Amino acid sequence: MNIHEYGFYRVAAIVPSCAVGDCASNAERIIGGLRKSAEMGADIAVFPALALTSSSCGTFFEQRSLLNAAEDRLAYIVRQTSMEPIIGVVGFPFFFSGNIYSAVAVFSRGTIYGIVPLDGTAHSRVFSVYGGKESSVIFTGLQNTAVPFGSDLLFEVEKSRFSFVIGSEKNVWNQNEVVSDNASPAAGNTLTVTGAALYIEPLAQASFAGSFTELCRSAAALSKQERNTVLFVNAGWGESTTDTACAGERGIYENGELLAAANGFELSACNKTGNSNFSGYEDEAAITLADMDCEAPSSCCRSPSVCRRIVISAIPSRGVLLVRPRNPNPFIPPAVQNNEQAWESFFSQVTELQARGLAKRMYHTGCVKTVLGISGGLDSTLALFISILAARILRQNPDSVTAITMPGFGTTDRTKSNALKLAELLGCTVLTIPIEKAMMQHFADIEHPADICNNVYENAQARERTQILMDKANQLGALLVGTGDLSESALGWETYNGDHMSMYNVNAGIPKTLLRHCIRYVAAHPAVFLPDTNVHTEFRAVVQDILDTPISPELLPAQKQVITQKTEEILGPYELHDFFLYYLLHTDFSPTKILLLAEHCFSTEQRYNRQQILGCMRIFYRRLFSQQFKRSCAPDGVQVGFGSFSPRGIWQMPSDMTASVWLAELEKLSEV
Repeated sequence: MNIHEYGFYRVAAIVPSCAVGDCASNAERIIGGLRKSAEMGADIAVFPALALTSSSCGTFFEQRSLLNAAEDRLAYIVRQTSMEPIIGVVGFPFFFSGNIYSAVAVFSRGTIYGIVPLDGTAHSRVFSVYGGKESSVIFTGLQNTAVPFGSDLLFEVEKSRFSFVIGSEKNVWNQNEVVSDNASPAAGNTLTVTGAALYIEPLAQASFAGSFTELCRSAAALSKQERNTVLFVNAGWGESTTDTACAGERGIYENGELLAAANGFELSACNKTGNSNFSGYEDEAAITLADMDCEAPSSCCRSPSVCRRIVISAIPSRGVLLVRPRNPNPFIPPAVQNNEQAWESFFSQVTELQARGLAKRMYHTGCVKTVLGISGGLDSTLALFISILAARILRQNPDSVTAITMPGFGTTDRTKSNALKLAELLGCTVLTIPIEKAMMQHFADIEHPADICNNVYENAQARERTQILMDKANQLGALLVGTGDLSESALGWETYNGDHMSMYNVNAGIPKTLLRHCIRYVAAHPAVFLPDTNVHTEFRAVVQDILDTPISPELLPAQKQVITQKTEEILGPYELHDFFLYYLLHTDFSPTKILLLAEHCFSTEQRYNRQQILGCMRIFYRRLFSQQFKRSCAPDGVQVGFGSFSPRGIWQMPSDMTASVWLAELEKLSEV
């Protein structure tokens, strides 16, 4: 698989062990790291600042012998790796125009494409801060052409969207520092060279307790702010420990999310026999790599004319599998999934936003009561919880919430019982209004045979329930709370002017898979709803049974109290639909790329194969395009951050748009 065709490029942060001041030995280790990462399919290999000499040479950085040796060994590295299909980014001390800079060279297949000075604060007594204008240098011993030099270089790989800039410690980790008066506008301001897919930060700084956490936090924040990928790599094993130590921390973050990271401290220089004699030992570098997505949208805060664009010859893809974190539920951030405290905080905010939205609408309309239909399903269960929370915000009693169960032809004792038990435990006003008799009269009125279970049969029940809820809300001076979720809206799995309609929809911004987690969060905190601790166990049992019940509209007749109409057997698994939905709302990815990501997340665990995923995608896109007319007149509902189909928001789609382009692409994928 050519991952470049999908917009993915493999980046590697490499920390070789070093010997202080030994350019020859360090060059061999850098070459080894480059070749190893190339074997692993990397497209770009990034080394720490001053990797060629080590960062611990102190005042000896001013010695021409060391500076000349560094340049000579850099040329050697470029020549020795000229056959490797990879871009190298190597730090070294560079003497230019009477000043010494901590710089990095960007090279590939025998050519140095640019040299970038780093304006970091480390070793400030030796290294200058670059304040010059556009420059170039003839790099002796390698090529006679001028090599661009400066902090304004934007590197691009030809015929791709892979571009990168190289920053400095001062710019990224000390963004509030003021640039010196004698510096040019570009100096110390590399952060403004944005619009690149990748921001590279080679470091050579002392490590302290907590520094790795701080580096990761800063990289995550910057990548989220710039909506791109940030890679940092610090000097590591072999650096002098006279006063401080370097741990070799490294991390790769994409749009605020972790792709890969390592805390460092690898003792890679100790050989397998445990012998600590360094002489003649050829050790392996510590490598952290990940596949970054160059097609994710990035910001562009600086005009392209300000940057010097350097085009690097295209890199061939080696046909490898994706190296990225697998997140089958992308609506939940990975950091939340693996941290109980973060999970609690996340879903507390979700439910709070829902409740605040409803409370504001109640306050504005003067309604102190709410009405909603309860079915014993997921959507109405969360809507019921949110209604109780909104009542509490407005200092109303739980009985201000009227929960109505409306059993019909497909209602089972299990769902009805769970709905009633839950509403009663919460202290709601509970009503049961059967609809079978009204439906039989309605079928007779419109001359529809009651034994023909078609769309008329199903949709008429949904509209009858909505009529009851609307009229009851009017009767009580209450607000009708909708229960439909974001996933149902995407698929149009709702009856027009039936469950599609309400006076305020609290679940409008919640996808189905996330909805389950919201309910689990509430179940874990029964004291918020039930001061009587004696019923907490019963409360949790009812909620758990609701979570275990198959998703169903219950519009077709049940057989022996068993649900016969199971939504996921008709549409496909909601976890797949929500996966597609996330990338629909948050990216401009094609079905081809979404399929690749879905296979990466699901096929490796043997949950769904390629054909199952494709079949579900066809349903998703076909229904997405055909059901827009329902979304065009959706009721109000708060967006909690996951996306929205509100016709008043950023989602703009004609109701009569065809899906032919997307379905044709899926057909081609089926033939592969």
